Amino acid sequence: MKKLSVTVKTLVACAIIFGAGSCGNKEAQPAAENAAVDNQPAVAINIRYIDADSVIGSYTLAQQLMEEQQRELNKLQQWHESKQRELQGLANSINQKQQNNVYLTQASMQEDVNNLQKKSEEAERYFATQQQKLAIAGEQMQRRLNDSINNFIKDYNATHGFDAILLREAGVYFKPELNISAEVIEGLNARFSAANAASK
Repeated sequence: MKKLSVTVKTLVACAIIFGAGSCGNKEAQPAAENAAVDNQPAVAINIRYIDADSVIGSYTLAQQLMEEQQRELNKLQQWHESKQRELQGLANSINQKQQNNVYLTQASMQEDVNNLQKKSEEAERYFATQQQKLAIAGEQMQRRLNDSINNFIKDYNATHGFDAILLREAGVYFKPELNISAEVIEGLNARFSAANAASK
């Protein structure tokens, strides 16, 4: 939703700048001219809004991508826990051998300690690499969702002609009847289903 948020922020900023510019011009105008402007009818702005959480929560593509990411995260977590148990087992074995005087020389014990340290470092490197891959995959997923939703909104608005479609988070209050989240969700899922059917 970052790209969508940026678009909304840009619209709001433009509206504020436009409003500020209008106020400045009014102050510079003569009183008679101001009165004439005040008598003109207000321009109606046709705005709608969407609830980003509802859209993401109900969009089939978003659900599938998030489930996939969660599966990968769970797999990595399980691997990490398994590796931790393995390393702890090796450490316990070294301690047990030391207590039972199994090591005949300091060098033989040090060899096991070095082996444990090497395996621990390898596990840490692997875990860090996989975490980074998951983070990159998450960013790619977010971009894909942003693109999908933004492209749909553009196509949707081409047939509806609203002046602006905002995120609910962009304002303090919107009339409930301005909420088009349900229509957007329905359209997104219909388009996603059609694309899946066409690719089979």
